[in-house]
Amino acid sequence: MPFPAFDTQTSFTWRPTRRTHLLHAGVAVLLLVISPMSTNVPLTAPALLVTALSLACLPLASRFPAAGAAASLAVAWFTASSPYDLGTTALVLPWGLCIMLLGRGLRRDMIYVFAFSTTLVHLSHASAWSQGLIQTATFGVLCVVIGEIVRHHRLQADTTEQERRHKLDQQRRLVVSELHDTVVRDLSHAVMIAEQARLADPHNTHLNQQLAAIITPVRTAVEQLRRSLKAMSAAEGDDSLLLLAASPPPPLTDTIHTVQETLAHRDAHLTTHGTDLLDNPNIGPGVRQQLVRIIAELINNAAKYTPPSSTATLTIETDNDTLECMCTNPIAPNQPTNTTTSSQLGLTQAQQRIESLGGSLHITHTLDRWTTIFTIPLHPTPPTTTD
Repeated sequence: MPFPAFDTQTSFTWRPTRRTHLLHAGVAVLLLVISPMSTNVPLTAPALLVTALSLACLPLASRFPAAGAAASLAVAWFTASSPYDLGTTALVLPWGLCIMLLGRGLRRDMIYVFAFSTTLVHLSHASAWSQGLIQTATFGVLCVVIGEIVRHHRLQADTTEQERRHKLDQQRRLVVSELHDTVVRDLSHAVMIAEQARLADPHNTHLNQQLAAIITPVRTAVEQLRRSLKAMSAAEGDDSLLLLAASPPPPLTDTIHTVQETLAHRDAHLTTHGTDLLDNPNIGPGVRQQLVRIIAELINNAAKYTPPSSTATLTIETDNDTLECMCTNPIAPNQPTNTTTSSQLGLTQAQQRIESLGGSLHITHTLDRWTTIFTIPLHPTPPTTTD
């Protein structure tokens, strides 16, 4: 039975193990053996029994802190109120438990109530209240200070470990972002080019066989990489910090030109309006880089599903306070979505990037058209705090 809860601002990665509990049991046995000499425990049956019961609270508190602390306090009260000399081990042990309980990060309010109760035991046992107060000030305060030092050290170690895990998680997510923005997209583009080449010359058997030999393993590789990326991105972490990639994205004009060339093979088109607004001085370099990645994802996604002889549209508007971007493309009503050449992470990461900039993403689709609109503030307001 542990104490009710940990502190709200304290959570240690360290936890007692079975070896720790056995170590406390061994310490209890050792103290029982040397107690007649070290703590002047009388060699009488009642004194030895009370000492043994008190020391048994040490491994009990190691396994069940609340039960061990309560039992130790009860034995200490019995020792203090007994008219016989039962030794000082039972009176001193609760202070040792304070060190252990504080060091494990248990609730301070419960521990200090336990320490206050131990102080009352000492005051009731002493011949004069001043003597009991001196004993508490010298021995009890020392034990509490030692416990707080151990607690602080473990909390610092835990903070360091959490920072290390956070950095590792951020690096992992950056790898996911970069793999999606580079490898998956390039492989998907290669598959689309190969498919377009087969459609352009369906009667060339030799060419079709060579393209099929390329397309099949690339499709398999993309599918395997897609599953790996989804598994990597499923772990917990701070989504708002994974969104900056290690290298800058390619210029948006290059991405638009590539998409237009891809659509041209299907006699489709991409029209753009307002891309020059990204040069607005109110848009910082970091935000601009994020916007380029988001817009590139949207138009690449539109290029995958735009049917032949149709037009996709990219429109960007701004009023110096907010920037709004709309990407819309027609879709074939009866054409199933091909997930083989899609990582299924693009729109998810685009939404994460948009939310990290304080904006919002809205996606709507009908039977024949897909529309994606996002809005971000150009002057983010600092978050307000409430008491």
